[in-house]
Amino acid sequence: MKYLFIIISLFSAITIAEQYSVQGIEVIGKASVKAEPDQFIFTVSINQRGAIASKAKAQVDQKSSLVTDMYLSMGIAKNAIESARLQLTPRYEQKTYAPEFEVHKRLTEESVNKGKSHAKAVINNNQLASNTLYRQEKIYFEVSRTIMVTFTDFTLYDQLLDNVVKIGVSQISPLKTSITNNEALYQQALIKALENASQKAEAIAKKINVKLGKLASFKESSYHTPNAYMVASRSSDGFSSQVARKDVSAQVSVTFAIKDDK
Repeated sequence: MKYLFIIISLFSAITIAEQYSVQGIEVIGKASVKAEPDQFIFTVSINQRGAIASKAKAQVDQKSSLVTDMYLSMGIAKNAIESARLQLTPRYEQKTYAPEFEVHKRLTEESVNKGKSHAKAVINNNQLASNTLYRQEKIYFEVSRTIMVTFTDFTLYDQLLDNVVKIGVSQISPLKTSITNNEALYQQALIKALENASQKAEAIAKKINVKLGKLASFKESSYHTPNAYMVASRSSDGFSSQVARKDVSAQVSVTFAIKDDK
């Protein structure tokens, strides 16, 4: 009876699976839409070291003002300029102090005959590692500020590079770019991916001599939009920067039913 019950249960499961299975053609559709970035973030850092914190800060503030004024003179809106908080970091180093010790030696008869009254040997720092004294000493302050600017006109990029180099900023980060309308572009790619899947299914149906029915199932199986990526910074006479177009991609998995001619 036990084995009979297992066979009946297995037969029932197979029957139910057959009832809910969809006969059809399953295909993968892919498509992409080319897009150009329309938003750019340019970041520079200004660093200064000095023994006096107030002087180092004043130098950083001066260069920061030059950078900000330059952005405004180029027509960039004030609310598009973000100046991070000033960072002040004291830097320390360890210095080693090791005293010298004199070790008196017992005089030999030969030394006495030569007129030496005493002899000594000096032990240097390397020989007195266990007796070394350490003291932490402040040597300088490091003051830094990061300034970010967001703009939409890419033709400003080369001019920004040249201007901040002339001002003398400490570091120029790679340009960050993004596509602001990537969701709308993805919807376009999704429709094209569905069309691609339909074309594949039609070709397969024609090859095996059947007719496609209605769409039985649809699954969005991939999503890719380049929200942000980096472009290396570069400044050179006669050099014109360019930003490559990026793909907004979509992929779908669909099943089309097969028409029954009966």
